[in-house]
Amino acid sequence: MKLIRFSRGDATPEFGVVVGDRALAFSSLQARSWRSRPALHDSRSYLAALPESEQAARELLAWAEAHPEALPEGERPLLASVKLHAPVEVAALYDFGLTPRHLANSADTMARHEKDNPQTSALIEAFRQMLQKPPVATPPGQAERLSYYKCNMNSVSGDGASIPWPRYTSRLDIEPELAFVYGNARQPIAGYCIFNDVSARDVQAPEIIGGFCLTKDMAKGNQLGPWLVTPDEVGDPRALEVNVTVDGSERYRGSTAEISHTAQDVIRWLETICPLAPGSVIGMGTIPDCTGLDHDDFIDPGAAIAISFSRLGTLRCRFAEPQGRLLPSRWPLRPALERYHRPITPPAATAAASCRSSP
Repeated sequence: MKLIRFSRGDATPEFGVVVGDRALAFSSLQARSWRSRPALHDSRSYLAALPESEQAARELLAWAEAHPEALPEGERPLLASVKLHAPVEVAALYDFGLTPRHLANSADTMARHEKDNPQTSALIEAFRQMLQKPPVATPPGQAERLSYYKCNMNSVSGDGASIPWPRYTSRLDIEPELAFVYGNARQPIAGYCIFNDVSARDVQAPEIIGGFCLTKDMAKGNQLGPWLVTPDEVGDPRALEVNVTVDGSERYRGSTAEISHTAQDVIRWLETICPLAPGSVIGMGTIPDCTGLDHDDFIDPGAAIAISFSRLGTLRCRFAEPQGRLLPSRWPLRPALERYHRPITPPAATAAASCRSSP
């Protein structure tokens, strides 16, 4: 089952389900089937009421599939015609680094660009050495300690988002991740979705100590979707193929097989810190070989990006063109971004120059 939050125009997002190529709101399904299911009012009530709410949703889905004529056209819009928001109302957003090879690739790329900076090069070398050491054994009876950072809750976006290009970076990057959504103690894993943790790479090294602010907190930089897929349709979440296309051509390819821990491991560790709220979204780590930082091969402004996970669908976004001149980069200037670093000539000056050159 694929759960969605969608809207038409500027309307309030509705909680619903995917049926074929259509988006169906649970409110419409309840009204047409004469079945009241309060737990399906929105994603928050759905997650809090698991597992009963999932069964209620399945019953309405089965009714919709058996009675396609019962809903008028206006109540079953095409998916292509609606806006898909993040599939749940996010209560908290945690991002773990559970893919060691991506971390090693990232350290190698950053080390090449930061080698002449005595402060950041030392940090990166220490990070590389830490990655090479075996993990410290966890004492018996304790949850294994796993590193994560907390994401900007004001920058969550859904499928098809246009990501504004921050003025302070010349290396905007995607980070495809497998994410799961926490339900409640009775059904901890509500489902899985794609998480694109957009990152600015040329400002990342100085933020290794102190927090990823410029690196991660840009507008619309935490992209989730396109829908929440229930665990029965996903199967083994660490056996999913990942493919990234840019402007229709394949750019990166990877697999969730390199995720080092399970969702249960992550929940066990987080619950030693504080109770998890329904709607907590947890990213499991960036898929190796699926970012510009892995290859030192970055995506240009204006590019249309599609991140596909087998059994999870495709999450689409676009890197918007920079608005105005970019600030100087800490890394070598990429040819594709040269025009965004040139001084902007005011219209009045352009007109005056044109007059002077006229006979």
